[in-house]
Amino acid sequence: MLKVVQAIILAAGKSKRFKTGSSKLTQTVCGQPIILYQTLLFEKMGVNVTVVVGHHKDEIQKLIGHANKQPITFVEQTEQKGTGHALACTQSFWHKEYILVCNGDVPLITQDIITQLYETHIQTNAAVSFVTAHDTNPANQYGRVVKKENTINIIEAKEITGSLEEYCCINAGIYLFNKDFLDTYIQELAPNDKSLEYYVTDLVNMASAYNLKVNTISAPFDRVRGVNTLEELWAAEHIKRSELIKNHMQNGVRFLAPQNTHVDTQVTIESGCIIGSGVQLTGSTSIGKKTVVEHFSVIHNTVIQDHVLIKSHCVVEHSTIHANVQIGPFAYLREHNIVEDHAAVGSFVELKKTTLGAHSKAKHLSYLGDATIGSNVNIGGGTITANHDGVQKHKTVIKDNAYVGANNTLVAPVCIEEESYTAAGSTITQLVPAHALAIARSRQVNKINYVSVLKEKLMFVSKKKKQEKDQNYHAAVKMYEPEKVQEP
Repeated sequence: MLKVVQAIILAAGKSKRFKTGSSKLTQTVCGQPIILYQTLLFEKMGVNVTVVVGHHKDEIQKLIGHANKQPITFVEQTEQKGTGHALACTQSFWHKEYILVCNGDVPLITQDIITQLYETHIQTNAAVSFVTAHDTNPANQYGRVVKKENTINIIEAKEITGSLEEYCCINAGIYLFNKDFLDTYIQELAPNDKSLEYYVTDLVNMASAYNLKVNTISAPFDRVRGVNTLEELWAAEHIKRSELIKNHMQNGVRFLAPQNTHVDTQVTIESGCIIGSGVQLTGSTSIGKKTVVEHFSVIHNTVIQDHVLIKSHCVVEHSTIHANVQIGPFAYLREHNIVEDHAAVGSFVELKKTTLGAHSKAKHLSYLGDATIGSNVNIGGGTITANHDGVQKHKTVIKDNAYVGANNTLVAPVCIEEESYTAAGSTITQLVPAHALAIARSRQVNKINYVSVLKEKLMFVSKKKKQEKDQNYHAAVKMYEPEKVQEP
């Protein structure tokens, strides 16, 4: 239906009110950059897109290029002379019957609003149609829509005299023009007397002045609110996050504290899951049925299957967690890990580029990096894989049913064969054959009745240190004492 529509997204501004030095359009709302909300929506609707870029153009073009599958046309506005000038820069690229013009900072716009705008425009045979909303907050610097008799005009907020509260109908910055109308009147735009900028809104005013059909549709303010400040970014993200969490709730997901849980747009959660307070589910994370993610855990770009328990304060990134696994508390799986069925990763255990086989467990205080661990393996507390030799990384292989004792250091490259044991406190540097017990530690030496001698030495040292401390103190005090004057 919208094959006859071409979208022009205005994305060339400086984002001065953000005060961050970067473009507001590259900031994220629930994990997705603001500019992508429109480009991906229009791609889904089959609408060709042209983006006007200027400031931060390389970053914006890179984001869109990575996200959108359909080709996007970019037009550079080398001098920022207002929205009307930005639209005029795209004139040579107009090739559809209707031109949809949108400010790039409206991330919450929906397909329904665009469709309604198009259908109303066609049914009323309008030259121009645009979206309005109801907003009584005078702090919001939106253009105000003024309807008098048979005319309709958009007046910039800074140009309105009197109270803005009297003008509760705002311009959302989303317009649909007939291409013929734009071709005829775009060159008639004149610069504003004060700002010397050209405004798209003047095209609406011009159409009304020439008695051409100008139409409006009303949309909820929260769907068309722009993002010009960090406060407005926070508001938009709160709205989007609430929408996402409500949708998950309707599909059978329980959030223990939805008001302080973060969920990104690409996250999927199956029914029966429980999400604790302070949890952050980000990126393209997917969570299977009846999984529990306890308080303050962070899951990013991770696949979690069914019946998994992620205990509190865990961080899991770029990993795959199979069914019936338990992780945490305070575990860190930081990249490219696979934890297979019924395995367990315990407290203060870190995994990096490691596969932990089915029914294997690393329960306490371990670092396992660049390791391939088979099934039914026990990793003793305090064990680490020393995977880096100062120049490059090396692999550790631990095969099925092996038992690694507590406080082991496995110096890679090294292999521990199946059904073998390593003794506690060992530093393993060589192959451990299958069914062997490896002991790699220094022999213990006991010095009988040595404690009394040791205590005597310690007491002597302690007494000597106290004497030195007292001497230093008295010397410092004497330095600041006033000199005594002898009486005559």
